[in-house]
Amino acid sequence: MSTSCRFTAFLLLLLSTLSWAGTTETPPIVVTIGFAAPLAEVPARQGRNAALLAIEEINKSNPIIGGRVVVFELLEQDDKADPRISEFIARALVSSKVIGVIGHWNSPTTIAAAPIYHTAGLAQISPFSWSRSFTQKSYKTAFQIIGSDDVGLALAADYLVGEQKLKRVLVLDDGGFLGTSMADYFSNHAKAADGEIIQRMSISGNTSDFNQPLQKARDAQADLIFFSGRVMQSDVLARNLQRFRLPAKLLLTGSVISPVFLKNATDIDSTILAIVPSTPLDKRPGMAALQKKYAERFGGAMIPFAVYSYDSVHLLAAATKKANSLDRGKIVDALHEIRYSGVSANIAFDVNGALLKPGYTLYSYERKGWVPLRVFTGK
Repeated sequence: MSTSCRFTAFLLLLLSTLSWAGTTETPPIVVTIGFAAPLAEVPARQGRNAALLAIEEINKSNPIIGGRVVVFELLEQDDKADPRISEFIARALVSSKVIGVIGHWNSPTTIAAAPIYHTAGLAQISPFSWSRSFTQKSYKTAFQIIGSDDVGLALAADYLVGEQKLKRVLVLDDGGFLGTSMADYFSNHAKAADGEIIQRMSISGNTSDFNQPLQKARDAQADLIFFSGRVMQSDVLARNLQRFRLPAKLLLTGSVISPVFLKNATDIDSTILAIVPSTPLDKRPGMAALQKKYAERFGGAMIPFAVYSYDSVHLLAAATKKANSLDRGKIVDALHEIRYSGVSANIAFDVNGALLKPGYTLYSYERKGWVPLRVFTGK
């Protein structure tokens, strides 16, 4: 946490406590929420900021749990997007007094930490991991507030391969856990939609050389190229389509929906698409107000995906109030029962902690940025 953020959090906690000084009433209980993410990365830092904003809002309402006024605070940990570090952090958070954890940010770290939280009976709400594997193991403590990648890719394949008849598909991934699993899901769904996988390839997660897969796509006359990998690589791949004069459409995955994607690029004539695990966030009630509050609090624009951290903190606090207890097990039970109207979505979970009725959006990149092409609402 930056020095200014630490000072602000400390000041709010101090003022809340001092307001009780000199009275005969019992001072508030300090309740800690864990937050784990790769804090060197801008999206994760903005998620942390949004979580702090939620904490401050909750504390202003003087919440009461079990007949006692409580003051929430955030205990943040940097997992550096490393699954081994995330396991170490998970054990440390389990040993602390946190009532639940918002994290982790990436699918590999989220999944690596999940069994540790499960064994301890500690609620884990992942704000940005959309891997189906997270909730697949039926851990009672795991909660996913965005839709899963498998469902989103099935919807994209049905539309692009089934309806739009983009039958000849080259599938490419970055060799990482999430990239490979998403490529597998999309391959299966494309085949189910009567598509043909003309090539299934993996590249290094560190390379910027896409010559071989693009040559394969041109030689095989691909209609559609699917790539799941890092945002930086997606950007390079999109820029290279025109150099190969490929008519194929390019389908990417969620994190590219950002103002910085293809920033300063010349006109892009190729069709670039992306599937995202949400309905358009800028259309959600309360989103404009949240972005304004964020800008006033932190002095800069909030990326839309930070809303998931904001909602996760409010959700955990709401479950604590519903349980009327700080007991970890009772909070987990309350999360399974809760129906919460968040800024990002109406949040409720199935028995495995997966989001009920998730929405997805297929975006198309136009010259002025990303535009929703097709919205899939949850059923």
